[in-house]
Amino acid sequence: MRPNQPLFGAETEARLLSEFRRAAVEVPAYRTLLEEHGVRAGDVHDLASFVRRCPVLSKGNTFDRFRLDEMSVGGTLTDVADVLTSSGHGGRFSFGVTSRKQAAASAEFMDRAFDDAFGITTRKTLTINCLPMGVVFSSNLMTVATTSVREDMAVALVEAFGHHYDQIVLVGDPLFMKRFTDYARERGIDWSRYRINAIIGEEIFGPHFRGYLASSLGLNLNQPADGYIMSSFGVGELGLHLCFETPATIALRRAAFRDAALARDLFGEFAVLPMVLAYNGGRTWIEAVEPDSSGYGRMTISMLDTSLPIPLLRYQTGDVVRLLDSTHIARQLERHGVQLPGPLPDTMLALAGREKEMLADGSHVGTYKDALYSDPAVADRLTGAFRLTQDAGCTVLHVQLAQHARADALFEDRIRRAAGIAAQASSCTGSVRWIQMTDAVPT
Repeated sequence: MRPNQPLFGAETEARLLSEFRRAAVEVPAYRTLLEEHGVRAGDVHDLASFVRRCPVLSKGNTFDRFRLDEMSVGGTLTDVADVLTSSGHGGRFSFGVTSRKQAAASAEFMDRAFDDAFGITTRKTLTINCLPMGVVFSSNLMTVATTSVREDMAVALVEAFGHHYDQIVLVGDPLFMKRFTDYARERGIDWSRYRINAIIGEEIFGPHFRGYLASSLGLNLNQPADGYIMSSFGVGELGLHLCFETPATIALRRAAFRDAALARDLFGEFAVLPMVLAYNGGRTWIEAVEPDSSGYGRMTISMLDTSLPIPLLRYQTGDVVRLLDSTHIARQLERHGVQLPGPLPDTMLALAGREKEMLADGSHVGTYKDALYSDPAVADRLTGAFRLTQDAGCTVLHVQLAQHARADALFEDRIRRAAGIAAQASSCTGSVRWIQMTDAVPT
């Protein structure tokens, strides 16, 4: 199997074709797109013809073009229980719409996911949801507290409720988790009193950040059974927890981070060390469209749930992925003498971040972002917010100082060395620029 080809079986094919036929017959916007591409419903009879004939969807040719009614089954948006709004970064919002049937089953879905990750059926669990933009979820087994991006509120919940539970699961994005742990340190929180796990969403993060956050929460990366940090990937238009880490995929990526030869054998040529994520082949069918020579292409997702009010097929998320062959991965691990703490999932992908995060010089935003956590003494004095600009051929790194932190020449040099821009220091004056905490967060 080529690395950019998705894994599938007869059941996946049947579900995908069924969802295609539903969309082709019942969704006015999709009918229009098929007509414009000269595709008749009868032309698509297997996976090969689906990939060859069906148009690729994006925010531009769906939400930016059609009304929600036109994108809905039956031409009318009805029976809506929940709406998840995208970030609106492109100046236009898209929406994930949940039917009442889906909403009724969502708590069970989340409980299965949390149980697979953290064993919530055997441990009384408090989950603190700190995700932004009103992202909420429910549970039949856990206590869920939703704070959005309020670190003071989240820490207060830990202090007031934490000792009543066997474990705490923190859910947030990387920038918030930095702010949360900084605030918890100021409050003198003793994390050894609790069993802590964390789920990081919204964006990918690097090995240095994982290590820094683990240290901040009192976790041992080599003992995931005692609590660990995992990534969960979702898309507002499609759903939550579409792809996710496991202790085995985390260990795989950490091994690749330590061994460049292993990383090349596992992932080919890459600009930034990708995250290794599992996904449920019965829920999503994922492609890497227009792959490069190493198999990295545009992440393209088809949802297989026939209860979706707005079916989205071959929808591109703006991310870069390579689909992984579990047999090839296992062979390379054996060749390099690497053992993992458990079995790898059957369906996996390597996620290299957003397409727009690749810089003009061939480097990647993620490399700089993670480098800021390679030196804890540097990370402690920053908020984690940053941006990169180009000035006369020099990379200019703008960072935000934490409250009460001060900058000096030695600290600036330490950031340069952490970020790998020390070689430019003599010719690129001011390659690190300071932004005080009271200023606007750089974007």
